[in-house]
Amino acid sequence: MTNSNPLQITHAVPKGLASRLSESAGSFASSFHEIRMDDIAKASGIPRATLYYHFSGKEEVLTFLLRAMLADLKVSVATAAEVDGDTNARLASVVHAQLNHLAANPGTGQLLLSNLGKAGQLPVIAAGIDDGFHAPVRRILLEAGDVLVDLDVEVVTTALFGAVTIVGFQGLLSSGHIDVERVARTIVRTFWSGITRGDGSQHGHAEGTGS
Repeated sequence: MTNSNPLQITHAVPKGLASRLSESAGSFASSFHEIRMDDIAKASGIPRATLYYHFSGKEEVLTFLLRAMLADLKVSVATAAEVDGDTNARLASVVHAQLNHLAANPGTGQLLLSNLGKAGQLPVIAAGIDDGFHAPVRRILLEAGDVLVDLDVEVVTTALFGAVTIVGFQGLLSSGHIDVERVARTIVRTFWSGITRGDGSQHGHAEGTGS
């Protein structure tokens, strides 16, 4: 069955099947533009016929995996953004949550990174990236008042997104895991030194990760 809407999954996807797709995503993430449904079936152990029952093609598989990942990210980051504390503590909490989510979803995270161009052309996925990565950071920076220097919030937000995703995946590729505490601390401390006024305000929190 072919679905005319690439964002509409043909049939509801069972949790077990979704987990198998997510767990195998890393094996085809970097070459997604070249693979076929047969390759996804082989990597996931899901029969080809079952895949076609739920998805009209590999683009729907990609959309499903990214939507599920980003939906979970949005929930965890929204909670992190509400942590009690100053601007630095809230920013650190969000970065920490984003890195934790990538560490817990290495395959789908790599799939997102490898297909950012394609994902950016899908409104639902682009909105999910904004909800999970950009919007929380943007809101924290806009609510910071006079703690920060004059800055382009969109540029800083995008730079933080790049730092979280690229540094996080470098850890996954080089060692198979992300040292979330160390990476979050380093990213926040580095950015914080460049975007605060330098009068020592809130600086005492820059060594932590929001806790």
